[in-house]
Amino acid sequence: GVWAGEPYRCFASGPQTPGRDPAGRDREDQDLTQALNLIKDIISQVDAKVSECEKGQRLREIAGKMDLKSSSKLKNGLTFRKEDMLRRQLHLEGTLCWKTTSGRLKDVLAVLLTDVLLLLQEKDQKYVFASVDSKRPVISLQKLIVREVANEEKAMFLISASLRGPEMYEMYTSSKEERNTWMAHIRRAVERWEGPVCAFPPPSCFALGFDSGQSSCDLEIPKRVLEVTGR
Repeated sequence: GVWAGEPYRCFASGPQTPGRDPAGRDREDQDLTQALNLIKDIISQVDAKVSECEKGQRLREIAGKMDLKSSSKLKNGLTFRKEDMLRRQLHLEGTLCWKTTSGRLKDVLAVLLTDVLLLLQEKDQKYVFASVDSKRPVISLQKLIVREVANEEKAMFLISASLRGPEMYEMYTSSKEERNTWMAHIRRAVERWEGPVCAFPPPSCFALGFDSGQSSCDLEIPKRVLEVTGR
């Protein structure tokens, strides 16, 4: 009979029959374990693709709500416009409070992209680049430093250490956990952008590819999974 205490073993090894070759059962166990690991890997890849698609959709929603006339000058003299957003990938977005020199807190939509952090505000049901204390609302990730604010567990400093003129932004979140999430995402984005692999690739490398013939959400199941599972 089947032991009530070993349901998983019975599932993994299959029906127990008299005289069954133990070596064959071991091989079957190994194949099932390998198949389960491959399936877990595929699920992880699918989750990553779903997240990528959702972020791409959200970025298009934000860009679609941007005021056509809104733009911002970068420190290198170039102008950042709505269409430049869609040549990048979205890492994180959400509402932050930007502290002004007068001490007031101004709500902004922070949008962390491949190589920049955008600070937007809503005006007449449209997004425009935020204007606070004449500071630039498009912050390059190059030489961007993130620091905690002393005695303020919900706040962080964003320090743009550009040679063209350093700027510091004091941003507030709704909780310590949210602050830590933002700091972690920004630091990872800075590391990816400034790392040797990136080496300042052209904007075309940031294209989301949603207009190509193949869907960016397509995922091919490895043949090895089909072989192991016998499908």
